[in-house]
Amino acid sequence: MRLNTISTNQIINENNSDKSFYDFCIDGRSLYKLLERHEFIPCIPLAARKYKVEIVQELTLKRLSKLGGNRYPLLVCPECGDLDCGFISAIIEEENDLIIWRDFKKGETLKLTHLGPYYFEKKNYMKTIQETLTSTETSARLS
Repeated sequence: MRLNTISTNQIINENNSDKSFYDFCIDGRSLYKLLERHEFIPCIPLAARKYKVEIVQELTLKRLSKLGGNRYPLLVCPECGDLDCGFISAIIEEENDLIIWRDFKKGETLKLTHLGPYYFEKKNYMKTIQETLTSTETSARLS
């Protein structure tokens, strides 16, 4: 097992601020860019504070997933964020001092076998995800 790193970057959509989000970077690689062809965006918005808190609680395993079990949406519809429009998800589990992302799927059935599993050091993972609630740094823009 190889330990992975996780960070987030703010992505500002200059055409529509409602479509601005925090990108997940795993080992320095953008998850959004890796999955861009599926036309979803990462699930943590820059705005929509109440919704953002709920998502952060899910990703830090403090709230049950809307998908049931340990499967959590990571990328969602860029128009509305509604899971009925489609999503990319992973099983997120805590094991000892690790957070594991595995078994990636598009929708309910299409397995994305080229992704994961990813093993994150729990303390750094929790800090990284929690910081999206207070971060103000901007790193990239979409036009």
